[in-house]
Amino acid sequence: MNKFDTFICIFLLLKIIFVSCDLQDRLNLQHRQTHLPQKKFGDKDYAEYPEVEEEIDEEPNPNPHPVYLQNAGLVGTVPVYNTVNFSSAFDSSVKWDQSWLQDLKLGQLSAVDVDPDGNIAIFCRRFRKWDGTSFGPDNKFDNTKSAIYENVIMLFSKSGKLISEWGKNIFYMPHGLTIDTYGNYWLTDVALHQVFKFDKKDIDLYLEKMKTKRKNHSNEIKLKASIELGVPFEPGNDVTNFCKPTAVAVDKNDDFFVSDGYCNSRIVKFNKKGERILHFGVSLKPGFHSKIPVYAFYVPHALAIATELGYLFVADRENGRVLSYHTRNGTFHQLYEYPNIKSKIFSIAYANEQLFLVNGRNPLDDYHVHGFIIDVNNGNILSQFGPGQDMLAPHDIAVNQDGTEIYVVELNIQKAYRFIQAKKITTSVSNAKSDTLDDDTMKNVNSTKKVLFFVAGTVVLVGFCLAAAAVMSKCRKRGCLLVRRKAYWENEKKDNFKLSSLLEPRQGKGLRIFGNRPNKRDFSKLNTEPESSEDDLVDDSITI
Repeated sequence: MNKFDTFICIFLLLKIIFVSCDLQDRLNLQHRQTHLPQKKFGDKDYAEYPEVEEEIDEEPNPNPHPVYLQNAGLVGTVPVYNTVNFSSAFDSSVKWDQSWLQDLKLGQLSAVDVDPDGNIAIFCRRFRKWDGTSFGPDNKFDNTKSAIYENVIMLFSKSGKLISEWGKNIFYMPHGLTIDTYGNYWLTDVALHQVFKFDKKDIDLYLEKMKTKRKNHSNEIKLKASIELGVPFEPGNDVTNFCKPTAVAVDKNDDFFVSDGYCNSRIVKFNKKGERILHFGVSLKPGFHSKIPVYAFYVPHALAIATELGYLFVADRENGRVLSYHTRNGTFHQLYEYPNIKSKIFSIAYANEQLFLVNGRNPLDDYHVHGFIIDVNNGNILSQFGPGQDMLAPHDIAVNQDGTEIYVVELNIQKAYRFIQAKKITTSVSNAKSDTLDDDTMKNVNSTKKVLFFVAGTVVLVGFCLAAAAVMSKCRKRGCLLVRRKAYWENEKKDNFKLSSLLEPRQGKGLRIFGNRPNKRDFSKLNTEPESSEDDLVDDSITI
């Protein structure tokens, strides 16, 4: 074996090890580790900080400033998804339905969502506008103004036909709309500082009675919410009050999350009865800092939930990022941040391991305002879409259950868009499961690990054998093994034993060998004559 053969063997050994490690890494990507143990975030978990001094209006918006939480316990290195290779071209597989909902006259369009039947609901403000005069410095709305006396919830079919409308004389400044899997409506009002749940059965009964009322000219019928959280017109940051709540996300076990919102910048979790479970997040005075902790928000503006993965997504609007948390206990999971999307992310939606979002315009930056589709597993931007050009002020986005239909509403220009995704964009990571793996999956993982360990052990053994073979080959070329072996066998062949061999070491070339011990049967034949003869010493020595 020459040096070239040795080099080839070592190269093959390293290649096998690399392939084994790469396979293990891929397996680790497909199976998430379990997250942190359950922890509830109480009111005293964070130091007292002043609220954001500068009020943030819907349009126009102030210059956003990142915030920094001066608490070493909450500052850490977090993975950030950035996409450098980025094109501003629209994806041809996401087509704009130009015929859907033309000439809307509903005022500011605040929110949109899709019900279980595939119909589209829009939450609008009619004649009411949010401007610089809507709230005082204490975040209180002028309650001398009346509730919006027109219906603010409009339900349309996929073809654009108006199915139903309701919600008059209830809301003052509509903001967030979520329809859960049962068809219940969850709504937020930033003027009332409240969150409402309207059950589907109550809505259907109300609409039926309204038809009868028109025929009989009866008195006004009122629709009551099954859950009503917050104190009307009273902003606050305690266990009972909100301050301009923005959105709601409902989990599969009927627990729900509220993003509280423009003032408090926190996320609050409730059980299905409306009882508070936990909260996390803080609102801080803005400033120019390089790092923003994962539990500090500057207007959490929208929520989305991946029930099969157990993740809650938060659109941190003024910080221009999306963060995900474990729904069970609110522990941080992942940060999505893109320099190409820039500083404002207004809304998000989720379907089939894809995150849909719309960004907003910043007067200090010149960049595209589009819709984006993101792979939640690796964070890559898969696609972007729009109505043939940049949008002006998209405020909310929604998708149907399989992600093939996308809906966006613009705030001030009374535009609603419908996009059709011709095909589901293939993600680069195979289907990701929830954090808890089932027994079959664990068995497959363990079996794969055993195979990998066996392969690794075989590789190590082969490598050891190759190394030993190389060393032996080198020694054989020098002749040292042959010489030592000859010396050993020459010594074994000695028939006579001399006493001097026990006292005098016999030296070879770099090797000391002692004579064999005498056999008891040969004691009678021992030669006791003096051993001063040079000939004897020469005869009994080993020449190497």
